[in-house]
Amino acid sequence: MKGYWIILFAIFSYAKVLDFDLIKMPSQKQQKPLALIIGGIQGDEPGGFNAANLFLQHYKIIAGEVWVIPNLNRHSILRNHRGIYGDMNRKFKNIHIDDKEYSLIKRLKEIIRDDKVSIIYHLHDGSGFYRQDYVSSNLNPNRWGNCSIIDQEKLEDAEYSDLIGISKQVVENINAQVLKDLHLYHIRNTKTELEDREMQKSLTYFAIKNKKTALANEASKDLPVAQRVYYHLLGIEGMLKAVGITYTRDFDLTVKEIAKLINNQDSWVQITPLIKLPLFGLRKTLNFFPLPIQNPEELNLKSNHYIIGLLQREKKVALKYGNRVMTNLSPLLIGFASNAPEGVDFVIDGDKIRVKNGEIIKVKHFFEVLPTQSDVRVNVIGFSSHKKNEVGLKINQKNIAKQYSIDTKGKKYRVEFYMKDQFAGMVIVDFDS
Repeated sequence: MKGYWIILFAIFSYAKVLDFDLIKMPSQKQQKPLALIIGGIQGDEPGGFNAANLFLQHYKIIAGEVWVIPNLNRHSILRNHRGIYGDMNRKFKNIHIDDKEYSLIKRLKEIIRDDKVSIIYHLHDGSGFYRQDYVSSNLNPNRWGNCSIIDQEKLEDAEYSDLIGISKQVVENINAQVLKDLHLYHIRNTKTELEDREMQKSLTYFAIKNKKTALANEASKDLPVAQRVYYHLLGIEGMLKAVGITYTRDFDLTVKEIAKLINNQDSWVQITPLIKLPLFGLRKTLNFFPLPIQNPEELNLKSNHYIIGLLQREKKVALKYGNRVMTNLSPLLIGFASNAPEGVDFVIDGDKIRVKNGEIIKVKHFFEVLPTQSDVRVNVIGFSSHKKNEVGLKINQKNIAKQYSIDTKGKKYRVEFYMKDQFAGMVIVDFDS
């Protein structure tokens, strides 16, 4: 057991502190009030950061403005850990300059204090179900799940002084659509200044001390993630209505629809401008996968999700979607060509098409990579031609060994490009017609 903790210490000691994203959602009408929504302060609370992720994807602000931080504690989210450098939500009263998260906390404090910010809404997942009186070991005053948290009832001189009133509107909005009575929300006033020294170190109390209206929403860890997200989104909507921010969303707010959106099969990730992958349906491991020679966690990924990252794990690199491992990349560490071609000419089912480097293309019957620059070599992974350069060859799905597909259905394959000894790009051909 001692050796286990030594290994964990070694892993966490060298984890890079990753900055968070701040995404601004303005409206075409007035920019006040402005709500700041924060998820992911604890890396093992997926309800909060999945809710923030879906809010960014599927909501549009009509009047007012919303800023969203979906991944506050990114380095801990990648490791499914509450806080690899300690509890981040206890660093807002005092933090030593040598703390690895010092710069991150400093930046967040500046955002909270921004004159434009009217209200802060902080998303958490908590244990059990909060009840004001003791009912059972899982329903009692020491549980945090399914409650709306305020530090005090009133906040004089704040833009919205009636904390208890806003919290009541949040709870009413949630409870009007609660799935079962067990899930009913209650207001939890921690009376932080008078009774709770631990909460005096928290993000919401820092906001309160700076005359910023702040609430937290807890969803129970006893619930599946889709249900937690459901209650977080209901809480967000209740808070927005309470302060007069109007919005639209492009889906029906049900647990079933939320589960579909979380598991959207059209999800993708761009690891570099030269590599794009589908997010779902990938094999457990993708071998000899080209990656640049640098810390993978520092790569600037792009995706239609906001909680994607890469995590170095021993000799492999995990592709993470929140806390979920989507695949493990067994890396081929290689230099990336700075003069890689922007596009490559293909013949796809008889039609000549210019394909952007780093894209995913649909193929029904066959494809052929046409000659490009004379120094570009083509390698179709899983196709055995006994040629060093597989340009100009007509290839169908039967020509490629199924075990080399990137997906479990055996439909998607890598076409890689190289310039001398450097990686110059990848196109994914998808036979899933």
